Amino acid sequence: MGVTVKIEEIKELMRKALALRGITGEYAEFMIFDYLESELEGHRTHGLSKFLTVDAGLSRRSGEMKLLKQKGCYAQVDGNGELGHIAALYSTNLAIAAAKEHGVGITALKNVGRYSRITPYARKISGEGLVGMITNNGGPACVAPFGGAKAMFGTNPLCFSFPSGRGKPYVFDFATSQKVWGEVRQAIVENRPLPDNCFIDGEGNFTTDPEKAEAGVPFGGPKGYALCYALEVMTGAFVGAKMGYNARDEYDLGYLFVAFSPEMFTTLDTFTEEVDALAGDVRGCPPMKPGGQVFVPGEIFGSRPISQIPSDEAEVEEDVYRRLKIMSVSLEGGYENNKKLN
Repeated sequence: MGVTVKIEEIKELMRKALALRGITGEYAEFMIFDYLESELEGHRTHGLSKFLTVDAGLSRRSGEMKLLKQKGCYAQVDGNGELGHIAALYSTNLAIAAAKEHGVGITALKNVGRYSRITPYARKISGEGLVGMITNNGGPACVAPFGGAKAMFGTNPLCFSFPSGRGKPYVFDFATSQKVWGEVRQAIVENRPLPDNCFIDGEGNFTTDPEKAEAGVPFGGPKGYALCYALEVMTGAFVGAKMGYNARDEYDLGYLFVAFSPEMFTTLDTFTEEVDALAGDVRGCPPMKPGGQVFVPGEIFGSRPISQIPSDEAEVEEDVYRRLKIMSVSLEGGYENNKKLN
């Protein structure tokens, strides 16, 4: 059951909850914006119910992040158990600085709690006039290989971002699983079934019961599986993190942030002009269905254009709202750290 809550009240509850947990200032505001934007855009798997897992991401916070290696255009960071949002911002800034100096900037990150979406970091890269490419292992194991009946990979999202001459950058952010694992949490929260043909049970059969779901499946059949597999390697062995069954919890996962300067091969003005022209052509493509419309990826959320997203209030699941209020006055209220609710 949902309740309608003012956005400002939600922000204040989240702000108080984060302050109690030692997160204040720009980091707190960044997190609040990220979770709320996800909720309002219809990506509720990465919205307020995801915020309720924040205590798991703080459970091993133990000190300053460590810059293990920095040479030329690349760096490797040990997050030392830091909260994912904070470590990802730090890693993004390293990649941006390197790209501005060398044309390419690459940061490998490990040993951190999860963040929510990739989008904010990719958006930050392209806000600097750079092309972004970010990926992370979306595990531990929650996606079965194509034709398999047991979880082995993460949901392994991939995100590209491109600067625009018209304001907001173009951001394409997607998991390589048919549905993100957070869909299981959201189905439990909303007391509804899972989408068809996206999750399998312990016997390898498709299930819509979130309590029986043991693994998701890759999108796009063997091609999506191949991409999911490749990103497991890129965010595992390549960045010095763990893969497959060896990734036991979120701190075993790996993250990769890459920034490219368009100035390597063209000018920023020419690049953005051509990218904007392509987007215009895409929007102008004749629709398959009469009265339809073709969108650039990232322009429509929850089956509605971003321009229709409300700005002053939101409908929130009653239990989520209750838990937010508890978290705002105590260190309780969040979800326990388990596979179903992570």
